[in-house]
Amino acid sequence: MSVTEKLNGYGPLNGVKVVELCEWVAAPATVRVLSEMGAEIIKVEPLHGDAQRTQGPGFGCEQTDREDPTIDLNNTNKNWLSLNLKTEEGAHVMQELLAKADVFVNNLRDKALMKLGLDYATLKAKYPNLIWAQMRGYGEFGPERDTPGFDAVCWAARGGVANVFREDGQSPAIPPQAFGDYNAASILSGGILAALFNRTRTGKGDKVTCNLYGAAIWGGNIGVMATQFGAPYPKSRKAVPNPFNNTYKTSDDKWMLICMPQYDKYYNMMMEITDNSEHKDQADTCNLPALKISQKQPEVISWLEASFATKTFEEWDEILREHEVPHQKCFRYTDILKDEEAYANDSLRWVEYESFGKKAIPMSPLRFDDYGDPPIILSKPTGYHTVEFLTKMGYSAEEIAAMEEKDAIKCWHGTEVPDTIFKSERQITGETPCNW
Repeated sequence: MSVTEKLNGYGPLNGVKVVELCEWVAAPATVRVLSEMGAEIIKVEPLHGDAQRTQGPGFGCEQTDREDPTIDLNNTNKNWLSLNLKTEEGAHVMQELLAKADVFVNNLRDKALMKLGLDYATLKAKYPNLIWAQMRGYGEFGPERDTPGFDAVCWAARGGVANVFREDGQSPAIPPQAFGDYNAASILSGGILAALFNRTRTGKGDKVTCNLYGAAIWGGNIGVMATQFGAPYPKSRKAVPNPFNNTYKTSDDKWMLICMPQYDKYYNMMMEITDNSEHKDQADTCNLPALKISQKQPEVISWLEASFATKTFEEWDEILREHEVPHQKCFRYTDILKDEEAYANDSLRWVEYESFGKKAIPMSPLRFDDYGDPPIILSKPTGYHTVEFLTKMGYSAEEIAAMEEKDAIKCWHGTEVPDTIFKSERQITGETPCNW
């Protein structure tokens, strides 16, 4: 039974067929988002598999030939075929898949796509109603259009993230691997959905692209604009333009971040609750225009620093909640893994590995009321569903064996990997139904 059949018609994209020719993170994660909306996903890997399968140890994780937690992060609810697209037989199977597909998602570079006959112009002529989607490192038209790229270089480095998230004067930050990939994946999945909707009105497919560099610039919107007004990043927390948008340390050595954009409106309240009442209505600090002219941001920050250092985070948490001041302790991932909020809202979900035990996997955050929390089936080894799908497509066992002998396809010959469906915490406790 395919993964799609196991999911039993779940989701608003039930019946939508997606063919994926992607590796690494951003593009496969795009398709994972679609899979959690119920689309049927046929992931086509080369015979050696998605290159992301080599990355577990580099991320600090472990893997076996049957289980790979880092692959699972981008590849839930997929069916796994392995084709050598450089062979006539493998290319023919790919065209058969595309002929019945609604969406084709890839992250190959343009020259490789053209060699394989999978570029947009070629497929548009063959399948005019196909949505053709591509994740890129850089855009389609600039000098870097043919340059390979990962989120570390396109998003974190060139996109400014590594150099503006740091404290001014310190070395560039090292964001968690693939942080930008998941942001770009969300954007591309949204574009694919828009193209699918538009096809219901026009009957025509479309080309949808997203690139990591552009996603970083989009995410840096405010910083890019502020820089043009003489307020560049990185910043020192000692001199941010709005002292109420800043980090402060409490008496028990916990950092918290406060976000009060309406500085002028809440200035007097903040002075009062932080025991700085003597500065209420102070002309050169009580509103942002005056503060910009007086350049007294460091002075205001010093008042707040001294106050926040007098109480524990728990004490400040109670005070700030009482006055509805948006704030939060600065979490690490160890804190997130213990956070009830994450599990109650299915942002994290427990899965069980044969070799590694219970682990929490992040979930895409979008939910539909009619469908609820999506079912999750973890990834499979390379070529796991090749025989099943080729058989359904009309190939005989002899033809499949001959194709494998010629290295046109790869089939899984190991033991069965169970199609375990992992539920959300609220589904397990019966607080919400499983709509699948």
